[in-house]
This record gives sequence, structure tokens and C-alpha cells, in this order.
Amino acid sequence: MYIESEDYLDRSADEVYPLVRDELPKLLPYLPDVESLEQLSYERVSDTRVKIVNRWRAKAKIPRAAAKFLPPDILAWTDYAEWKDDDYSVDYRLEGFGYDVEGANSFRPENGGTRLRVTAKITIHPEKFKIPRFLFNSVFPLVEGVVKKAIQPNLTSLARGLKGYYADQERKPAE
Repeated sequence: MYIESEDYLDRSADEVYPLVRDELPKLLPYLPDVESLEQLSYERVSDTRVKIVNRWRAKAKIPRAAAKFLPPDILAWTDYAEWKDDDYSVDYRLEGFGYDVEGANSFRPENGGTRLRVTAKITIHPEKFKIPRFLFNSVFPLVEGVVKKAIQPNLTSLARGLKGYYADQERKPAE
């Protein structure tokens, strides 16, 4: 499955990019499909490269028919990201139980704002799930649905979350 999303933010890339790279937890209240985010590591590897590893947990409903075939961590994944400061972009790889994702986000300066582009390729590995052969054709589509509902909104709602965050910042009185 391939996901692509593009949106425009009325904030400069110099403001948006470091917020997402370094202060992502500030956006959690604006990302309704995310239950939790934990930064596992942060490493500046050069003047223009930062490697960050985060652990995400999504909010998603698991259909009862699929629940007994899924581990509790199906809604969690580890995010390995390499941020490229000279290009305002990030390449990432997500690893979850029975699936992985490869993608890239770019934060391009445009007309004083930022053009945010998110791309991702989700690969689901059916062999990882312990589904009896005779049930596979009826249960596996439910498993795919759970994975897609956990991953896709978390990738494509970043712009919406940023807009909510900045709207709240504008409403707060100056300190």
C-alpha cells in the first residue's frame, strides 16, 4: 500500500521543520490517532544529519474477529528516522509486528510557508500472523485493516496537527 499526502502550512519551514524534528511530543494533543510517543534515542551525526528513534502507539479499534490473532503490540511501532537539515526532509523506516513502512517527509519552503509532503510504502507480512489456513481469507483482510487504520492516519494527519498546534499558540496570551 502506498500513501501520499501533501498540504500547505502558513508557517516557514525554518519554524515547522525543527518543531517536528525536535519537539514532536508538543504535537501529541493535536494528533488524535496517537496514544503515545517515546523518544528512544537522538543522535546528531553531522552538522546536517540527525538520527532519531521513536516508539509510537496508535489509537485504533481492533475487530473482535481479528483480535485473537494479533499481539497486543500490533498498534505500536519503532520509527527509525534520519533528518536532513540541509534539505528540510526526513527518511524513515517503521517496524511493527507483521509490517514495515519506508517513507520520506519533506518540508519545502514555499511562498513564505511550508509545503509538507508525506510519502510511505506499507508492507504487511502475512506469514507473521498465526491465522489458521482455513480462516486466513476471512480474517487476514481484518488484520490488514487494523494495520492500515493504525499507520495511515498517523502519517497523513501531521499537517492537521501542526495547524491545530499553531492555532492554539496564536490564541495564547504573550508571556
